[in-house]
Amino acid sequence: MRKIIVGFSGGVSSAWCAGWALRNYPRNEVVFLFHDTKEEDPDTYRFIEEMAAALGHPVTEVSDGRSVTEIFHDENAIANNRMAFCSRILKAEQRDKYFSHLRANGTSEIVNVLGFSAMETQRVQRAAGRAIQQGYTCRFPMIEDKTTKQQAADWCQGLGVRPPRMYLWSEHANCVGCVRGGKAYWLAVRENAPEIFEQRAALEEEFGHTILKDTTLRKLAVVGLKRRVKQREAIEIGPCDCGD
Repeated sequence: MRKIIVGFSGGVSSAWCAGWALRNYPRNEVVFLFHDTKEEDPDTYRFIEEMAAALGHPVTEVSDGRSVTEIFHDENAIANNRMAFCSRILKAEQRDKYFSHLRANGTSEIVNVLGFSAMETQRVQRAAGRAIQQGYTCRFPMIEDKTTKQQAADWCQGLGVRPPRMYLWSEHANCVGCVRGGKAYWLAVRENAPEIFEQRAALEEEFGHTILKDTTLRKLAVVGLKRRVKQREAIEIGPCDCGD
């Protein structure tokens, strides 16, 4: 028995991959797998629900149940872009748990479909290596089909589903305040979600170490960037009609 597991994260790339999986595999083999960090932008949840409805396929949620902030307090540390243990606990471990569940219930072949782009070579290499170690297969259809993130966003809108509003200011629709983000991202968080920026800055002070490698969020807010950072995978989604 085979299962095709699409990492259905709430971004346009994973949504496009979900459609790709339904076009390339029997529908009854495909699973849209979502892990809730409890700190996604509210519009990301809207996108997930509408996209699943547009594709006529259910979402399977396997989540830890805690939020990112709760993980920080339970681990007595704040994660950073060198040690994103929140992602490991809330996403990777939940995926592995679900794969174990599938195998225990007779699944002999697992194909993990991931929405990584050709620009994400390190993520692709890590994912492919992990798959070999753990005995499943990875597919990267955006790379295989040479599909860009903009094309994925346009495809979503062609289905009548507006991409998450986070793309108006962020390259990715990760949880708001993602510790993997760089300085430009955190300045964008400060502008677009100031309450999250302040909460993360307070957590840096509480735990005594920083999210970024060489500065605190509060210092970054004062100093800013030395030079303009060009986004590699920014997309255009048109004017926002979400009321913001």
